[in-house]
Amino acid sequence: MSTKERPFLETVVRYGSYPLILGATALVLFGGLAAGWPYFPTVPLTVAAALASVALLERRLPFHAAWARDHRDSICDAIHAVVNLIVLLAVHGVVAALAPMWSAGTWWSDQWPLWAQALAVGLVLDLSLYSVHWLSHRAAWLWQFHAIHHSSERLYWLNGERRHPLHAGMMAAPGLIAVVLMGAPALAVGAWLGLLAVHLAFQHSNLDYRVGPLRFVIGAAEVHRWHHKREYEDAQVNYGEFWMFWDHLFGTFRLPKHKLAADEVGLKDRDFPMDYGPQLVYPFRSPPVATDASAGDYALARAAFVRETSLAASREAAGDLRAAWRAHELGHIMSQPYLGLHLRSHAAMLGLACRTRDYSEVVAQVVRLALAPVGHALGRTPPQNVGTGRFGVMEHGTWPSELDPITFQRR
Repeated sequence: MSTKERPFLETVVRYGSYPLILGATALVLFGGLAAGWPYFPTVPLTVAAALASVALLERRLPFHAAWARDHRDSICDAIHAVVNLIVLLAVHGVVAALAPMWSAGTWWSDQWPLWAQALAVGLVLDLSLYSVHWLSHRAAWLWQFHAIHHSSERLYWLNGERRHPLHAGMMAAPGLIAVVLMGAPALAVGAWLGLLAVHLAFQHSNLDYRVGPLRFVIGAAEVHRWHHKREYEDAQVNYGEFWMFWDHLFGTFRLPKHKLAADEVGLKDRDFPMDYGPQLVYPFRSPPVATDASAGDYALARAAFVRETSLAASREAAGDLRAAWRAHELGHIMSQPYLGLHLRSHAAMLGLACRTRDYSEVVAQVVRLALAPVGHALGRTPPQNVGTGRFGVMEHGTWPSELDPITFQRR
């Protein structure tokens, strides 16, 4: 390649890569799906091709040469990406299954073209993503999940999916529930999530691209990189996943003029686990101090929760579903003060609801899984709530007569 051709091609990559790749992705997803193309394999193949393009362009025009080298993170990030992209694509099927439970179009204009409905989904969903993202930087329990995303010592195309799957669900669930209740079709939700996956690859990429004035509107890499600064107090900016509207509205938008250095991203904790398994269990670690009263209470609650979960499984196997549900409710009451156990409790009840095809309880448990972290962060978790659809989400309960309030043993 001649010396004259090189600057021209670099200019094309720098200014053309984002609009061309994202535009082509939108054209296939919105136009193809609207024309009747099947969701599978249209969306997975389109997203995979776009992600591969971003990865290849990084090699051509890196933002930092140091970020192109492996930082003991490639395998872990690849697993994160596979898991989270499968979950992302599966959301289409979940929404398609739940949508018939409500009257589509009640608060939703299903007469709009697919691209307009997808953009509407994106506006609602992005507020959910921004809100839980912002909260995850302020609530200790949520930060335990979100720290995984910030732990990478570099930014590159796979970082967009370096997230704990539960935290990804927490961020998206309020918005997804809202658009489903409003009557959004599953195809619009799935199309937007596919486009979002490609955008997130760009947002975290090591590609030295530019979007011009659009950097004030969308969360491009030149804006989002500042959110990953190693100094925690400097990283409280630019929370937007796709749009930057909410950052402007709530005063969290920042765009310094100087270039972010290669060693300025990550966490101050240099011993953060870099393998997928340890990262997956990282948020559920026991309280770090094992000598105080709260740690003792946690140990009792955890032992009792395990006991009730095992009892629920045996009662279910025996066909006594009433006793199985009651064991789960008792386990929930003891686990509720501790977010990790609290989420495991709702996950267990969701499993039983799915196996028994109790669809109203499935919805109740999905909602509770999404709201539990928010309740912990705001300190508004109602005590002794049994955690099932038979009781209101914010309804306080009384201590069950079956349990000793001190030892948590059954009477």
